Amino acid sequence: MSIKHNHFPLLIIIGPSGAGKSTIIKKLHDEGLIVLTPTWTTRPPRPGEIDMGIEHHFATNEEFDKKVSDKFFLETVNMFGLSYRYGLPEITKAKFPKISLVMLRASLINLFNKYYDNYIIYQIEDNISNIEKRLLDRKMKGEALGTRLNDYREEVELGRSLANRVFINTGIDKLHDEIKESIKLDFTK
Repeated sequence: MSIKHNHFPLLIIIGPSGAGKSTIIKKLHDEGLIVLTPTWTTRPPRPGEIDMGIEHHFATNEEFDKKVSDKFFLETVNMFGLSYRYGLPEITKAKFPKISLVMLRASLINLFNKYYDNYIIYQIEDNISNIEKRLLDRKMKGEALGTRLNDYREEVELGRSLANRVFINTGIDKLHDEIKESIKLDFTK
């Protein structure tokens, strides 16, 4: 499937696990500012993620395999040294003034670039001690961590080399306001 040279702008949010991406995306979605295209995954949802999370569609291996055979995904990958699979469907085109958005990992931008080229990348970061606390809390709730914490520095550096804007999570409300302001600047030209 080739969609290269899309004529609608996309916002891609990247950043290491635990930086606040999902929280910000949920807030933007609840305010009606974005149309999110969720990635699909075979990873089990975290506690509360089915009700609160919007950035992933959780599927069984059988459902995922069916989507693969139906050529629903542009790309599929395994990440973090874990056995779970992730699939990227075609991005939903938002009607103005909403913005089309997808949450990705920095390492997947090259794959994404095979299909889309009209996008702006925002990276969300936090200091490693805050991220470590969040990821350890997730681990205590039963989530497998794989190599996510080990890859923190590499992911941040790669993301910085790709991002149009970098945001530091010094508080969700402040981060939310900064991202909303940047969306206005970047998408209402």
